[in-house]
Amino acid sequence: MQPQIRSLPPMSPPQAYWRGTVTALVVALPAGVMNQVLVSGGDIDPGSPWTFLFWILIMLGGAAGGWAVRRLAPGSHLAWAAGAAATAYVVVQAIGVVRRLVTGDPISWIAYPFLALLMATCGVMGAAYAGRMTRRYGEGEQG
Repeated sequence: MQPQIRSLPPMSPPQAYWRGTVTALVVALPAGVMNQVLVSGGDIDPGSPWTFLFWILIMLGGAAGGWAVRRLAPGSHLAWAAGAAATAYVVVQAIGVVRRLVTGDPISWIAYPFLALLMATCGVMGAAYAGRMTRRYGEGEQG
């Protein structure tokens, strides 16, 4: 039994990009904030499995953003999906940098570009999965 996929209204890649960014933020922002609050409050250790779980949720947020871009604009390039996930990462990290500047915590500037690339990679993986799913199950009534 194959799942039924609803057909979606056509959307341009820039429109899908912003919706993918918001989709990634819906998942990644709460996970990132919760991780930061629990680690800085001393409730969990920085090396605990809970921290790993929050990182997985953040990466799934990036994949969800890429998936949304490709699902909303099937003809879009993978760069739109990567950009949506990376933009969500920049928003989340901007909040973290402001917090660190206010509290005087150290900032590791070298890690941010590499983690943005990791998030973009997760967005590409989500977009690839959405493309595979669309090819396999069709586009709804027309597919």
